[in-house]
Amino acid sequence: MKQYTFNTREELVEFLDKHNFKYYIPRVREYMSNIKDEFKHYYVELSDSHEVKYCAIISTTGGEEIKESFFNINKVTEFKDTAYNRVHREKKYKEGIENGYF
Repeated sequence: MKQYTFNTREELVEFLDKHNFKYYIPRVREYMSNIKDEFKHYYVELSDSHEVKYCAIISTTGGEEIKESFFNINKVTEFKDTAYNRVHREKKYKEGIENGYF
């Protein structure tokens, strides 16, 4: 298992595109909870065969590191029509901007 961290969504998108990641990559503003967290970085785990297994946004709350998962290879079936559906999530994000949520 290989672990990677990225400071920006753009860096993460570029990396995941190279690994044929076809799922939605959240923006920090839309994904993190309403608790006043401090963004730290994006986190990715690849298998030894270079397959994306797990992705999260890492933040700190009260000095404690919190992982907010946005992809887990073991839950693709469970979330295939919502969180992992790139078209669905892009639409929801645009709706959020239009309605002033982001």
